[in-house]
Amino acid sequence: MRRTAIGVAFAALLLTSCGTGGGDAKSLTFVSYGKGAYQDGQQKAFLEPYQKQSGVKVTLDGPSDNAKLRAMVEAGRVTWDIMDTDAFMAREHCGTLLEKIDVGDLKDSFPPGTLSDCGVPAALFGLMLMYNEKTYGDKPPTSLADFFDPVKFPGKRVMYAKDPAIGQLEASLLADGVPPDRLYPLDVDRALKVHDRIRNDLTLAQTYGQQQQAMVDNQADLALVVSARAYSTLKAGGTQWKRVPTKVPVTWDVLVVPKGAKNKDLAQELIRFASRPEPGARFAELSGAGAANTAAKPELNDVQRQIDVLSEDRAADKVFIDADWWTANYSKVVQAWTAWQTS
Repeated sequence: MRRTAIGVAFAALLLTSCGTGGGDAKSLTFVSYGKGAYQDGQQKAFLEPYQKQSGVKVTLDGPSDNAKLRAMVEAGRVTWDIMDTDAFMAREHCGTLLEKIDVGDLKDSFPPGTLSDCGVPAALFGLMLMYNEKTYGDKPPTSLADFFDPVKFPGKRVMYAKDPAIGQLEASLLADGVPPDRLYPLDVDRALKVHDRIRNDLTLAQTYGQQQQAMVDNQADLALVVSARAYSTLKAGGTQWKRVPTKVPVTWDVLVVPKGAKNKDLAQELIRFASRPEPGARFAELSGAGAANTAAKPELNDVQRQIDVLSEDRAADKVFIDADWWTANYSKVVQAWTAWQTS
């Protein structure tokens, strides 16, 4: 049933497409984040079905690297056609480092504020609070505030440290009582003071893999972890970790086309194909990330349902980040976040 739906969607794309890129284009290079459930999901849900039905060869490259993309564009030697990256990159460099993308009839298919002229949402991520059942037993934490309360809930915390734009600051402000509709502009100083409360109990993981390993190996008691990595943790044997039903900052990745890509029209065709409901649902089933298309209906397994924070029945808990605010403030927030870690 799903393969049939994907085929129909692709046939519609071919009927509405006005040409497929420059010259003799018969191949595309798609750049993602490297081996793991996320990239494997893209391969099986997006790239292989597109390649099979179009005859276009799609090669995976990686990892995604904004600096490398910039170097390619500025040198006029662009070898990538599509890259998975953060939403802020797409907004900040639209028209300079990135091509505009026409999504056609899909323009209303994504959560409000996630689609931009040069970036099409590829996956949604919730930064969820999880706890180690071996530590807290039948007296678990119940809110984000508990993560930042080492007196009420003593124990080791772990979060990803390299990028502050996945919801860590929003989580601390929500924990400190800021209403979701009053988060922006972010009070970065206040957010960091909330983090100060747990500084002595906090492990700042330098990679998602390091965070996952700390959880699986019981080197942490509480975690703020993105949903796709939470899924990987449970799959890797970390079944002692449970989700706390509370507010969840939501971020997303986007697919972009580098400025000067030789096959830009064909690249847009693949992006439109990947952005339809059926491929999106299949991707969510394989990766543990959320489908970007709001009409996607993934059939989640038992493990995925445990950490699903993006379903409609949990809509009240979802707090989407403000990508425009982050685009304007990302550099200075990174500086503040880095200074706090090293102070």
